Amino acid sequence: MNVREPDWAYVARSLLKVLAVTAALFLALSAAERVLTMFIDFDDERMAQVYGTAARVANPDMRLTDGHGDDEGLLETTYTLWGEPRRAGRGEGWAGYEITKNLFGTVRASSLGESSGSLGGAITSMEADLGVDRELTEKARKTIDGLPQTLDAVAVVEFAHVMTTEQLVAFNRRHGLCGGADVAYIYSPSFYDDSSDDPSLNAVVWNRAMTEDRIRADLTYQCETEPEAALKEFRRWVGLLDEGDDLSDFELNYEWLNGTAKEGVVYGLVADRWKLADLRKLLDDPEVRTIHLTDVAFDLGEIK
Repeated sequence: MNVREPDWAYVARSLLKVLAVTAALFLALSAAERVLTMFIDFDDERMAQVYGTAARVANPDMRLTDGHGDDEGLLETTYTLWGEPRRAGRGEGWAGYEITKNLFGTVRASSLGESSGSLGGAITSMEADLGVDRELTEKARKTIDGLPQTLDAVAVVEFAHVMTTEQLVAFNRRHGLCGGADVAYIYSPSFYDDSSDDPSLNAVVWNRAMTEDRIRADLTYQCETEPEAALKEFRRWVGLLDEGDDLSDFELNYEWLNGTAKEGVVYGLVADRWKLADLRKLLDDPEVRTIHLTDVAFDLGEIK
């Protein structure tokens, strides 16, 4: 039986053709990606600034921090935030939350976007300009008085009327409050209207530390005058947004945020790990309608 010798020249030509086609495809894909980046935002820095911050705005029930981008590509860019539920006691452990943006600009954040738990419920239940309610205030006072005043608490401080930045600075000075990472400003309550294009919109809750890791502004906290710096930083962040940014998974949109930034008033505060005794003092101020406690815990680190 005769065994035919391989045509090594033909094999070599075929191999060269395969290598040439592979190299051509690689160069074509590289060129396509370079062209697409001229029209499509693959910028990991902008992912952090816009969508990482939007996640923090829409999820005040969580402490979200230290985001990082994954490998970018033609089809999808992923940005991951680490976070934990905002509780008064020791944390339950940090988990990763992914934000993805595809080729067409659609953003998905399936594990983020809607506040939950008692803190989320307290913020969602807030309405605008409800006025003084002495019965409600007294109920909150009795609740707080019935608990040890050394407890740490997460709470929503609801104002009787909206406050301008100047009014909030005066409020801080009356009570000796210092802005910082344990204070967030509720710039707008949530919105629901099933006749609109966006029937449900999240409350806008802001803390300057939300942009600290990426925008790197001067974040030296200014104690009583912190509300001025916070509003300035919020408006600066809104200035980074485009009308085409897809914020729907966070139940936010450009018009909602832009209007809130222009209005610049505060409906209440989120107090993170304040002592009950400090919260209790605020109830004597006629500007405070009520305080919603959402979690309390002993600070075991203080026990010797």
